[in-house]
Amino acid sequence: MSKTANHPWTGTFVAEALGVAIHSDPASAVAVEDLVGLALRRNPKRAHLLVSRVLAKHVPTEPALVIAAGELLGAFTAGELFRLTSDAGTTHPLPAATLTAAADALTSVLKQPTGQRHEAISTLAELVAPLHTEVPDAVVIGYAETATGLGRLVANSLGAYYIHSTRHATPGVVPVAGFEEGHSHATSHAMVPTDPRWLDGGGPVILVDDELSTGSTVINTIRELHALVPHPVYVVAALIDLRSAADRARFDALATELGCRIAVAALGTGWIELGTDILGRAAALIEGLPETKPSVDVAGRVSILEIASSFISPVRSDRFGNASAPLLATVAAIARHLSGQLDEAGCQGPFVVLGCEENMSLPLAVAQALDRLRPDGDVRFSTTTRSPIVPLDRDSYAIASALTFASHDQTNDGPGPRFAYNLNGSGQRPGTIVAFPEPGTERTELLHSSVPGLPPLAVALRAVTNDAVVVLLCVDSPTAAAHSQPEDAS
Repeated sequence: MSKTANHPWTGTFVAEALGVAIHSDPASAVAVEDLVGLALRRNPKRAHLLVSRVLAKHVPTEPALVIAAGELLGAFTAGELFRLTSDAGTTHPLPAATLTAAADALTSVLKQPTGQRHEAISTLAELVAPLHTEVPDAVVIGYAETATGLGRLVANSLGAYYIHSTRHATPGVVPVAGFEEGHSHATSHAMVPTDPRWLDGGGPVILVDDELSTGSTVINTIRELHALVPHPVYVVAALIDLRSAADRARFDALATELGCRIAVAALGTGWIELGTDILGRAAALIEGLPETKPSVDVAGRVSILEIASSFISPVRSDRFGNASAPLLATVAAIARHLSGQLDEAGCQGPFVVLGCEENMSLPLAVAQALDRLRPDGDVRFSTTTRSPIVPLDRDSYAIASALTFASHDQTNDGPGPRFAYNLNGSGQRPGTIVAFPEPGTERTELLHSSVPGLPPLAVALRAVTNDAVVVLLCVDSPTAAAHSQPEDAS
């Protein structure tokens, strides 16, 4: 089991209580236990949740670490593409020793206590930066909601077109594909590209998710996409791959059936063993745990910062497909303006930049820029989620606290509860939380609840921070008219 010098593995409680065992392959680039902890889901289909330490979905994480891990996965993906498409004897542009050194640097970061690994993260970022490999004819697809930001990082590292699936309502844009995710809390995904030729090229298709457990969602996706436009090569990129031998054989069988090649790139590979009657045991365990709610000593201040379209260009979501990442100038302008407003309002650190649900990549980029502007500010990044998870404030468990609030996005399944995890706990409380709802969100949607009995986001954040700053950006909304070319993000 993996642990830092001062803390046990954050999967120990669930592993011991439910008989869950995670094993890493000897050839795994990074040990799976270093990459994830464990928590209890409130989900009748699956008892446990693998909680990533580098994804920043459930754990506030240094933005530079999130970016380096995602781009390292992109480098591993480039390696798989080279293996699948190059002739024997061709020199590999990314030697194995280079990838190994970067993976070892990531392991070194994960072995160190949070708050004491700035230099190690800088070293990791320096090793990952030269690994960018241009694959401009690739199409990269990220899975909502968890991997929308991770998919963008992989696409950035490959210089490729990027689109992610969505559960959002997209008036005027008709889905061209959809698929189901069997174990998720919300199962239906849609693809809503505005470029009608988004999949027409002959390059590889890369599917990005945070984890592979059985691979069933990926199999469904490849079948759906292959029926639209057949492609010769598919690569699945995931932070961890825990498929069984039987599930790996299903990928091979699918490749044979479709007449294509399918490969998997992952930072951590291994397998997982689940105890008997795990669903029943988990339900009984959850029933016996004490209910925890954020303790509110003093309710924090709330402010809403609207950044006008005259200051930055409206933001186009990756759910519609984009040929490039948000412009660095746009990210820098948002971060500078935000930093100035934080100073003017007297906001103090530690800072958590909080993306909202599918809106991960731009807030992550802003978090990194803000961290560079405020090197002593202790900036972390995290995001909200649909997934209901049981909080338990102990070192051997991955989710210390949960904040519940009403949704504000327009989604296909209507309003519902949303969550943010690990914003506080163990006596910790961020000085300032900076939330980034979807561009185009209205002020009233953040101040008035869509769900009876639940506070809206802006109000809920007051319980867990001294200052909550909600940043509203203008949106570049596509129309029903199809675009003739893939569009750059603004």
